[in-house]
Amino acid sequence: MTKLLFITLLLASITLRAQNNYSVYLNEAYTQIEKNNYKGAIDKFTKALEYKNEIKNSYKIAEIIFSRAYCRVQLGNYNSALDDLDEAIAVKTEFVKAYNYKASIYLIIKKYDKCIEWCDKGLHYKPNDEGLFLNKAKAYQSLKKYNEAIAVLRITLNDQPNFIKAIRLIGSNFNQKKQWDSAIYYFSKAIEINSQDLLSLYDRGISKSYKKDFDGAKIDIEKAMQLDSLSKEIGYNNLGFFLKLEQKDYAGAITFFNKAIELNPKFAYAYSNRGIAKLNIGDIKGAYKDIEKSINLDNTNSYAFKNLALVHLKNNKKKDACESLLKANELSYTEIYDEDVNDLIKENCK
Repeated sequence: MTKLLFITLLLASITLRAQNNYSVYLNEAYTQIEKNNYKGAIDKFTKALEYKNEIKNSYKIAEIIFSRAYCRVQLGNYNSALDDLDEAIAVKTEFVKAYNYKASIYLIIKKYDKCIEWCDKGLHYKPNDEGLFLNKAKAYQSLKKYNEAIAVLRITLNDQPNFIKAIRLIGSNFNQKKQWDSAIYYFSKAIEINSQDLLSLYDRGISKSYKKDFDGAKIDIEKAMQLDSLSKEIGYNNLGFFLKLEQKDYAGAITFFNKAIELNPKFAYAYSNRGIAKLNIGDIKGAYKDIEKSINLDNTNSYAFKNLALVHLKNNKKKDACESLLKANELSYTEIYDEDVNDLIKENCK
């Protein structure tokens, strides 16, 4: 949820009256959020809650506590945010927004079973809530329970057959299952509803590349790039990774990665991908430099650590390779991608 949208929704849901003490602190809290001073906002929300006896509507009290939880999330204080949401639910048991936000936090901290649990609790009060269904499906997908995720999403389509987010996420799950035809079907369905759905265009291009339909993949990716010039670096990166690397045209891949980096010199994934292309043409030094640059820009990219391990293995540095592989798994490589890292650990890290 963007900050501006968040503030707008809160202002719409809470009627402020300047003569009340709590409303004064609420206004000050929103001002602090606009300044990105979330700690200051938390203090003001806490102060407002000291005057909750002035608030006649329990939903308004729950909204204030919810707002404080939002600020704690921005600071990375997830446990405190979860405590706040429990407090909001205690004030108003059927406050579904709090259930959904709890589920979202559990997704962030990778407690997927807890996410599903709180989605189910929220669905008890609002059985058709889109956000709860999406969060539940994302949790199943993260657990690699793709069939369960797809089943949840299809429930939402019974009521809303044109719900693009659900349709696209079904396609994503089929991609994870490597059922490219089914993935393409759902991405195409999303594009029929909205011809400018960039994510579905990019994802359909990826699915087509895995089917070796490189011409079709190129058309989809380039169309997405034309629709949104701000995403061009992503397009060039995808052309390099999903087309040229798949075709083992490493020089062609490097050309596209160069274009992505030229547009965005801080594009960590493009450096990592260019590094693996360089490794495949025997430029080990250049590969190492690029992948190190990628990790310096984003030290949470598990794929870059896997690529770094491949460079170390090429240099016969198994100990360094094993450290990189373990780091990749610590950053959820196997959870996000496949079993490559586990296989490499079994082969090289006795």
